[in-house]
Amino acid sequence: MDWNRTKTIFIWVFLILNIFLYTQYLESYNEVQKIEVLGGTTKIESQLKEDNITYIALPSNNESAAYYSGQIKNFAPSEVPFFANQKTEIEKDNKLLVTMEKPVKLQENAGRDKFTEFLHSHVHQGDSYKLWSVDEENKVAIFFQKVNNVTLYYNVRGYVKIYWNDDERVVAYEQTMLEKHEKLEKQKNLLTPIQVLQVLYGKNLLKPDSQILKMNLGYSTSVQLAQTQVFAPTWEVRVRLSDKSEEVHFVNAVDGKIVDIQNDLSEVVEGQEDLE
Repeated sequence: MDWNRTKTIFIWVFLILNIFLYTQYLESYNEVQKIEVLGGTTKIESQLKEDNITYIALPSNNESAAYYSGQIKNFAPSEVPFFANQKTEIEKDNKLLVTMEKPVKLQENAGRDKFTEFLHSHVHQGDSYKLWSVDEENKVAIFFQKVNNVTLYYNVRGYVKIYWNDDERVVAYEQTMLEKHEKLEKQKNLLTPIQVLQVLYGKNLLKPDSQILKMNLGYSTSVQLAQTQVFAPTWEVRVRLSDKSEEVHFVNAVDGKIVDIQNDLSEVVEGQEDLE
């Protein structure tokens, strides 16, 4: 191994990350100032009421989180996890394509928990993924990897997709993984849920006569290098429209920017129905 070359690469990677984080800090400060100028809690609550935009209960206002980094897991043949009854192929170094030699029966009368039970029993580090969507028509369930124990939204390098047949038996799955998660800085105070609604309302993303179903804190991908990625705390806001359809918005929880990540996993999630 050329240690000097490796050391230089690490130095450049950390330099880029430091520059990114400093830039994020400046942008975050400016964005938060803008949000505060727009008006206080009373004003946005009044605006939502006028447009008949309702919500039942919002999460705690005392949320804080840090940026994290992770590395794309490349699977060497000698590192492929062994599970009985599974035949595994490696695609492009970082994706496992697994076929069940004998289809595995999903747990009966368990609702959507049956997919989580399968994951924990038959998938490498299955407990580090969280169920995101189930497509009963096409018989596909999708899990997203967790960072800091919360969902990393729509990252093609961190998901599991399970396929089953008409007999409720899993026939195959595919898996990618991000490893070596590291906190990059100290905890940051995050935008409160009502401030996030203020951001969405100010950008005309909350439609009249809609209902805020829930808000969850997770992560989205901010920076993608060759092997290293940076993840930002992100609010997921699920909204039911007047026609009963649903929309999901993602907002950077530090700087208030809208995060457009729905298309990042088009090759993984297409025509999927999100979990309620």
